[in-house]
Amino acid sequence: MDFLPYEQRRELGVRGSDITEEVRKRIQGIGGIETEVRLPEGGPPTGKDVQVELRGDDPVALNAAADLVKAKLASDHQLYELEDNRTSPGIEWNLTVDREAAGRYNVDVLSVGQAIQFVTQGILAGRFRPDDADDELDIRVRFPADARNMAAFDSLKISTPQGPVPASYFVKPVAGQQVTTIQRRDGQRLILVQANAVEGVAANQKIAELRPWLEKAPIDRSVRWNVTGADEEGQEAAVFFQTAMAVSLFMMGVILLWQFNSYYGVLVTLSAVALSTVGVLLGVVVNLAGTFDYISVIMLGTGVVALAGVVVGHNIVLVDTFYQLRRSGFEPDEAAVRAAVQRFRPVMLTTLVTVVGLLPLMFQIHPNFRIGHIEYRAPGSEWWNQLSAAVVWGLSFSTLLTLFLTPVLLAAPKVVQRRAKKIWRGEYRWLPWGKRGRTEPYPTDMPKAAE
Repeated sequence: MDFLPYEQRRELGVRGSDITEEVRKRIQGIGGIETEVRLPEGGPPTGKDVQVELRGDDPVALNAAADLVKAKLASDHQLYELEDNRTSPGIEWNLTVDREAAGRYNVDVLSVGQAIQFVTQGILAGRFRPDDADDELDIRVRFPADARNMAAFDSLKISTPQGPVPASYFVKPVAGQQVTTIQRRDGQRLILVQANAVEGVAANQKIAELRPWLEKAPIDRSVRWNVTGADEEGQEAAVFFQTAMAVSLFMMGVILLWQFNSYYGVLVTLSAVALSTVGVLLGVVVNLAGTFDYISVIMLGTGVVALAGVVVGHNIVLVDTFYQLRRSGFEPDEAAVRAAVQRFRPVMLTTLVTVVGLLPLMFQIHPNFRIGHIEYRAPGSEWWNQLSAAVVWGLSFSTLLTLFLTPVLLAAPKVVQRRAKKIWRGEYRWLPWGKRGRTEPYPTDMPKAAE
């Protein structure tokens, strides 16, 4: 079903999720029919939220394990739309030709088969291709729809040299278990038991609860199990973003080493990127209690990668300013303070502009310029909520790192070296806690840095 545009449903306050739930309620409880509401999947199909893959060579043990897992998922009230890929119960009619009876009337098996095809899919009479089609179409001859049933075999006649003979004399219908397809993977039979999690419940949470149970469940040793679905996609996305981040940091390090000619400068710059993820995690913890209904590895990972570019830009300019001041003759601690002061306004302007620009996305405020009003939690706004929140929280936290921690780290080597020399020479006198201090005035460069 296609929904009406949101602008036509906005006055009634009807969202797409409300319509989906209403449809799901109305089609439940229809006797003899299994119903399921599925939303369109953007990108490669991932299936349902929780998927348990069972493989084995013994069909009996495999079916027993599938029944056990399905019962476990059915007992969880937070899972619904439970299914597996096994054949549904049903009857399949197998038509067996009595060759001895056909030989008695001098009728070959081909003629009997063609007569049966009139009742089933029909006999191929030819093919043609219309002017408006690219592929050929089959021309089949068969009985009308009301005559294509099991009762037609009682009235169907087959021509023989001795005259028409009822088809039931040659054909014996035998009822059997319905078989559709048997799925295999790596040469073993495969059964997939899957279910969806209710809205507001994270699929990863249900998978984390299911894994310990599967490890202790009385499943036959010949059956191997594996949890796929949202968990597998999340792990693949996490590995992809970890690899992308590592490659990005390596390429940044090579360029920075070329520019600064200092391994320590590169380390200070890239450490700010790693520490900025603390701000992202802090934002995730805060938003989980508010606007986040679930965690999207893809959107958060994209936000972290975008954040890395801004953070590196801030620190590159600050570290480069520090080294320029050092070449001008300033001491390390004074150069670090001066570099932070010079870069304070550009860093704050960039942070404020970026954060303020992303706040509407973070709070799901959507201005609709076509009809001239502002919408809250408009359809599709939750897609960008986590990405914008990752950048807002991470950039706000990294700004403190850039303006305070980075200058400290830049000045640390020389300051630590100078103090270590004083300690080695015995120029420091250690006093009890609360009375510690220097026995001599501060170096002359400290008042300069304090300006």
